[in-house]
Amino acid sequence: MRGHDDLSDATVRRAFPPKLAAALGCVLLLVAFPVDAGAVGAAANPPHSISPAPNYLDVCAPVGADTSLPCLRTTLQAIDAARAKEGIRPMLLPADFSQLTVPEQLFVAVNRERVDRGLAPFAGLAAALDDRAQKGADALQLPPRPGRSWPSVSTEWINAVDNGLDADYQWMYNDGPDSGVPGCSGRRTSGCWADRDIVLHRFGSSHLAMGAAFDPSADTSPGDKGGSSLAAMFAIDAAHSAAYVYTWKSALVATTAATLPPLRSIPSSESGTGIPDPASNVPPVPDFTSICASGLDDTPACIDAVLGAVNHAHALEGVRPMVLPADFAQLSVPDQLLVAVNLERVDRGLSPFGGLTAALNKNAQQGADHANDPPDAGPSYVLEDSEWAGGSSNGLDAVYGWMYFDGFNSGNLDCMRRGASGCWGHRKGILDDFGSGANLAMGAALNASGDTHKGDERGTSMAVTLAVADAPVRAFTFSWAQAVAAFPSNSP
Repeated sequence: MRGHDDLSDATVRRAFPPKLAAALGCVLLLVAFPVDAGAVGAAANPPHSISPAPNYLDVCAPVGADTSLPCLRTTLQAIDAARAKEGIRPMLLPADFSQLTVPEQLFVAVNRERVDRGLAPFAGLAAALDDRAQKGADALQLPPRPGRSWPSVSTEWINAVDNGLDADYQWMYNDGPDSGVPGCSGRRTSGCWADRDIVLHRFGSSHLAMGAAFDPSADTSPGDKGGSSLAAMFAIDAAHSAAYVYTWKSALVATTAATLPPLRSIPSSESGTGIPDPASNVPPVPDFTSICASGLDDTPACIDAVLGAVNHAHALEGVRPMVLPADFAQLSVPDQLLVAVNLERVDRGLSPFGGLTAALNKNAQQGADHANDPPDAGPSYVLEDSEWAGGSSNGLDAVYGWMYFDGFNSGNLDCMRRGASGCWGHRKGILDDFGSGANLAMGAALNASGDTHKGDERGTSMAVTLAVADAPVRAFTFSWAQAVAAFPSNSP
């Protein structure tokens, strides 16, 4: 939605093309300066909205925050392509951009849009404006106005964005004709490019300050529940008294040291989070296949051997050793699968799944019973991956196979030749970009004698469904929090 308190009290709903609907929800805009004060932006607006190329929405997480390098670098590539249409040079961002907070990312991106068009940058993120912006982000609305020391202020709010670059793209390049914005069509242009005009407003050349805040899970909109909410403020500091928590000078110093390279597409040899596949299958060291019994085996000797092999594989990748909860052997196989999958993710800095749900367990059970990947989980999930394993002794054994023995000549039925698209597909699924937050959930199941493949008849059959729900998940049959409570006190 968009409202203008100084022009009218009308509020209208925004609509977006199918490609962008998952990433952009409602936008609210408040302009506190009079219309004749130069509200028109400093650069000519594009003739129409620009579809992102590459379409970074296919790379970034569908719900919540995503500051992973593949997401940011692909979004940067789309921004550079859009800027090229205007004759604007590529955007230069500091190499550590992914380590900045989302408000800091937005601040740097907005200043780049301004500076590269000859406009003065905002000096920094002002603590007072950040506090106001946070109230807007948390309440899913425009931030409240600051005091009289800020005589010229504009504020914005947007939901369903992954990071600061995503918000910048939507405001700068997807705010005009062909975007679906009400009042902005081939015949009507009054509603076009309002957000872009705010970003590029001629505030003057000195004492410019900005505020920004991000809530990764505040959104309550249908289809985006549990998604993000971002608010921003652009202002003149008339009192010259702003206390900055992050400055443009700091960003420039970091950019001088090294810059973030754009990315046209994720290499086929990497997961959606940019983690590379092994060069080849990793034979287990120690060879737990000669230690574990045929069929199910949760004895300490078997589990310790599989854990040793996992940590040998971790060492080859420079990943910290895996530590299991003290009661791992006593967990059911589905619970073991949750723990092992989550540990492979969190040991690489990725967000865990919140737990197992009854609905996704039922879905996974279909895979286990039919010795195949589970079927589509249904319309309540905006992203999912599924995995199946036959003949594993326990949940950790299954995850070893998916993560480290999934290439050519591994038994992966989707990798029957070198370079096939299904090679390392199970690993890519586990390490996929699911984002973060309460929408991440998982299902897992076991059929102790469900394998039907030739030579493995009556062997174990295990399956998992990894998903992002369209709303926060609250009820779990077994939660990650329960698993964490059983970890040794000195574990990472």
